[in-house]
Amino acid sequence: MNNNTVQLKENELLALVDKNRALDATYKLIEIILGTNDFDEMAQKIADIIPMALGYEFSILWLVDEQRQKLVKTAISQTIKDENVMRKLKDSLRSKSIALGYEDNLCIRAIKDKKQYVSGNLFDLLGPSVTLEDSKDIQALLGTKLNIATPLTVRDKAIGVLIVSMSKNADKISDFEKEMLRKFSENAGIALENSRLYKNLKEVKDDLNEAYENLMVLNKMKDEFLTVASHELRTPMTIVKSYLWMMDQHKTGKLNNKQKEYLQKAERGTQRMIDLINDMLNISRFEQDKVEFKIIQTNLCELIKEILTGFEIKTKSKGINLSFDEECLDVFVDIDKEKMRNVIINLIDNAVKFTDNGGIKVTVENEEDKVVIQIKDSGSGINPPDIPKLFHKFGRIDNSYTIASDTGGTGLGLYIVRLYVEGMGGKVWATSDGIGKGSTFWISLPKTTILKPGEKIESDSVKTLRVPIQQITSLS
Repeated sequence: MNNNTVQLKENELLALVDKNRALDATYKLIEIILGTNDFDEMAQKIADIIPMALGYEFSILWLVDEQRQKLVKTAISQTIKDENVMRKLKDSLRSKSIALGYEDNLCIRAIKDKKQYVSGNLFDLLGPSVTLEDSKDIQALLGTKLNIATPLTVRDKAIGVLIVSMSKNADKISDFEKEMLRKFSENAGIALENSRLYKNLKEVKDDLNEAYENLMVLNKMKDEFLTVASHELRTPMTIVKSYLWMMDQHKTGKLNNKQKEYLQKAERGTQRMIDLINDMLNISRFEQDKVEFKIIQTNLCELIKEILTGFEIKTKSKGINLSFDEECLDVFVDIDKEKMRNVIINLIDNAVKFTDNGGIKVTVENEEDKVVIQIKDSGSGINPPDIPKLFHKFGRIDNSYTIASDTGGTGLGLYIVRLYVEGMGGKVWATSDGIGKGSTFWISLPKTTILKPGEKIESDSVKTLRVPIQQITSLS
């Protein structure tokens, strides 16, 4: 066998060894990617793989800090067994970063040019983070002759650089090894970038969780304050209202016309304040999950007729008509009767308040799986783009339904209407053709499932429900 044949077989054997090492490094990298989420742990393991798998002396991983415009030392391979050498290496790397503007450094050039650089002088890759003397001492202690800086690229963007130092001479490193380092660095870059994104996402999530917890504490404190303040306000306002009523009934003597006018304004203002306090208390109870619904089979037609009789004086004084579908008989729904009474009163009261001409018509549509109440007025109307704002807390809207009357409003009434209706498993919405064209409010309720019409209502036909605030869509 001649020398050429021996040399060929030796080269083939060395190439096969290189390929096996490359496969081993790739396999270990895949293990890291699949088994590690922690960014710092992944960076350290990547720095350790190259020396272990490929037989190099050591490696250093640097990553770009775009905010500070620096290349930051992230990990040094922990594979050096000699503790004195390892201590010397760490002590020598006193500076943890290199400014991206320092283009004499081959790592900086590797990042900017996105290409691999090779040098026999370690200072070319680490300066000025180490002194020239220290870099020579490190190479002497480790016996390294060649240093390679390979950029870590992700989607054609360099995010860092991997330095490897080896005892080979420049003529002993193959093109395959250089390409293998490029491929390894490319995959390592993707793994690190994904891990960094995961770390950032986790930090943001932790910050959001902390902010959410703080917000919940503040919200609870707010609810407690509103409850206490509302209770404290309601008592004196009730007393004021009582004294105003006594004056209106001439209990303190007769009043002249001007005094009566002032008194009426004071009564309206006082009642408005009491309504606001009651609304705030209702919402506070909802948001503290203290509202219960006593669901019972109810004849909706009878309930509406009963409510409408209470508006006869008010509608006659305004000269408007209030009518109800006379064909509505024995339509049963499962509702909290008192809460539904408040809902209908609120909607009809709004209709009366904002209607000066024409009238209001209430109808009930008995559909297959639900019952729909329609309250239609010929009043001031709503600008259609403003309709979605109606049912939100303090949902006052410009040039529309809630400010069309000089009587004002709390901006909470329709919000409470929605809380009540959705708490009973129904839906509420509004429609209008525009300003001055009237409005229609709709309530959809589930049909009764407690008893069949005509059956006697027993005590066990009452359901008491506590509806968590999170289940009400108007709060989402």
